[in-house]
Amino acid sequence: MRINSSAFLFFVFFCSLGNSQTVALKIIVKTSSKDSAPNTTVQLYSLPDTVLVQSQVSVHDTTSFSVNGFSHYLIKASAIGFETKQKDIVLADSPVLLSFQLNNTNSILKGVTIVSKKKLLQQEDDKTIVDAEALANSSTNAYEVLEKTPGAVVDQDGNVYLNSTTPASIYINGREMKMSADDIASLLKSLPAGSVSKIEILRTPSAKYDAANGGGIVNVVLKKGIRIGSTGGVNVRLDQGVYNTVSAGFNVNSSAGKINSWLSYQYTDRNYYEEIHSSRIINKDTLLEQISSTTYSPVTHYVGGGLDMAVNKKFNIGYDIRLTANRNSSFANSSNLFRDLNTQNNYLQSITPISNQGNSLFIANTISSKYKIDSLGSEWTNEINYTYSNNNNLQLYTNNYLLPSSPSLYGDGNIHTSGDMVNFKSDGTLKLKYQFVLETGIKLSYAANKNQALYYTQKGNDPKQLDAYQTNTFKYKESINAAYVQLSRSIYGFVLKSGLRYENTNITGNQFVPTDTSFSINRNDLFPYIYLKRYLFKIFGYPLTGNAIYRRSITRPSYDALNPSPKFVDPFTYDAGNSKLRPQFTTNYELNATYNDFPVFAIGVNDTKDIFSRVTYQDDVTKTVYRTYDNLGKNKEIYGRLFGGLPAGHKYFMYAGVQYNYIQYRGSYQQLPLNYNRGSWTFFTGHELKVTPTLRFNVNAWMYVNGFRAFNELKNMGQLNASITKTLLKKKLSIILSGNDILKTNKSTFHLQQGNVLATGTRVQDSRRVGITLRYNFGITHKEEKKPVFNQQPVEPGESN
Repeated sequence: MRINSSAFLFFVFFCSLGNSQTVALKIIVKTSSKDSAPNTTVQLYSLPDTVLVQSQVSVHDTTSFSVNGFSHYLIKASAIGFETKQKDIVLADSPVLLSFQLNNTNSILKGVTIVSKKKLLQQEDDKTIVDAEALANSSTNAYEVLEKTPGAVVDQDGNVYLNSTTPASIYINGREMKMSADDIASLLKSLPAGSVSKIEILRTPSAKYDAANGGGIVNVVLKKGIRIGSTGGVNVRLDQGVYNTVSAGFNVNSSAGKINSWLSYQYTDRNYYEEIHSSRIINKDTLLEQISSTTYSPVTHYVGGGLDMAVNKKFNIGYDIRLTANRNSSFANSSNLFRDLNTQNNYLQSITPISNQGNSLFIANTISSKYKIDSLGSEWTNEINYTYSNNNNLQLYTNNYLLPSSPSLYGDGNIHTSGDMVNFKSDGTLKLKYQFVLETGIKLSYAANKNQALYYTQKGNDPKQLDAYQTNTFKYKESINAAYVQLSRSIYGFVLKSGLRYENTNITGNQFVPTDTSFSINRNDLFPYIYLKRYLFKIFGYPLTGNAIYRRSITRPSYDALNPSPKFVDPFTYDAGNSKLRPQFTTNYELNATYNDFPVFAIGVNDTKDIFSRVTYQDDVTKTVYRTYDNLGKNKEIYGRLFGGLPAGHKYFMYAGVQYNYIQYRGSYQQLPLNYNRGSWTFFTGHELKVTPTLRFNVNAWMYVNGFRAFNELKNMGQLNASITKTLLKKKLSIILSGNDILKTNKSTFHLQQGNVLATGTRVQDSRRVGITLRYNFGITHKEEKKPVFNQQPVEPGESN
């Protein structure tokens, strides 16, 4: 077991959480006529986390509390027939007397409609919550919603970056998708944009979450049923770029007594292209020019559904299933030309058409339960889920040699990949005395993957023979078991949270064909976490809050990164994993600030050891490039982020932000010292204008300056998106016109100089698209049960009816 000095900080912190000095807080409540207010409810909340500490009903006009000194509180006073008043106060170490004056409400409540304005961005401790509704209006699928999420950068391979050059882990409904970036991107592209409820961004996840998220976590939360009678909607979308996309679907929600159910279906026929131009120097005197153009035509069927039952007021159970079936089809044409740089003569030219036809199936099942232990917010949740994936692909290619003329080489391969994943997790939250909050839980996970590839080649009219290089069988098993404990408390005006997570990792990989490259990993690790939060001061009446975070994380090589099986890209390029990869460990330090729960500032350091990265190796004899992974040494990354905007809820809302990353690599590459430094900028912004209650304009954009991805240095690139939404028929019908990558600037121009590899090129996708969406919502709401006004209880912050 590996334990470093960071774990000591965890225990020191817990020892420091002793009882603080208490002081007396007396509340006097009067009416505007200076009389006592009868049956006044006085509630005391701790700030800045707004947790209900105490609640009393005052028969007379005085209420007393015993509270912690050097703390920040919010006090609310309410009574029937009077307006609710609230005040916040910062206590020192001496008693305080506070008075309230309640005014009579002169109007009679008949029918009241309360409209809650959603914030596009909201910070909850170490989690940023992004409302996906505005982003979904101009998107065709969940992947495009993620692309437009403020502060997230999605590269052309589907990797998502938050505050480092390590990709973030992608979760769907709180469950990590242990799949390659390409597979996750395909899955998200199969989900309708309207199915996304919100995006949760955890740049520095606590001990409650898996430690294997050095780049942070992006959790895509999908919509479930809505507990308001029977509702639903239908949608259809037409999207046009160079090629077109058609999508249509429906969703139905039903609530009957204690049972809530939902069902959704979406059909998508996507057509798009990608084109790559590259030039690579070989042996200093040879230039290889390649042009690869690929068209994709996948057809997707997505079905989601589930049941949710309230057994009683405290206990809730649920089941949901999500199924995605794809018919995949692509056709590529690769042109390869070799030129002697000394004579400028071409001496080898080939054209390779490549066809891929296949199908894939993804099924996720989840059974969950939630038990409310008390009225303070203590709860116990359990979840077990099983995920199945299956992928079959037939690849055909022909290497046509034009210069010098030579018989063509035909190749065909059948690739089958399957995976099973089972997770069980149990989490408990206890609200204890003296404002302590205890979180603890366990997680057991098991994943098994199998990859089989059978390739044949035929040269000219020669007999077909087995391709021993590409034919392979690889099995992979992963078992990760974890337990954590986390304790938090408000003390002297601070919110302190500290946690420790233990993880046992057991991974085995076996390649049986063509050679045995078996490996195994069995290790135990501890991951400490410390979070400090404090209210600082007010600006224009809104609170500014500071946060400090320390955490340690691990990045384990994925199945694809470890799988040594080569994958044919073109005659001179193969992708392969590295079964000898070691996990990397990252220590993160961050200071950030939020303004009225809106993230505005952050600065931090990621210190990584044994970092592994995508690398490119070149065989100068065969002129073939192998794209794989390798451990390179150490990496230190310094980042800073600024964010600002105008609050939502008005006619005009906007946000804008900038992030700077500076990386330093120190290690070795191809037995040579590696010293590499680079700084990059990311800019992003979004705007919304409500012209009328039924007409809305949205614009969002991002720009990546001096970028860096796996040692590919990128020139400036970005994307501008816009949409117009018009609602009709009492807002039941929505017509949305949208444009993505309007200026066609989402083009990657790269430069790679790594060891003996020197390459430049461009990569363009079918990203400039215009679309129209028609969405009609229908619903039959149940009649609300009438209750006496005097039986209604106050609603605590964070709760909803």
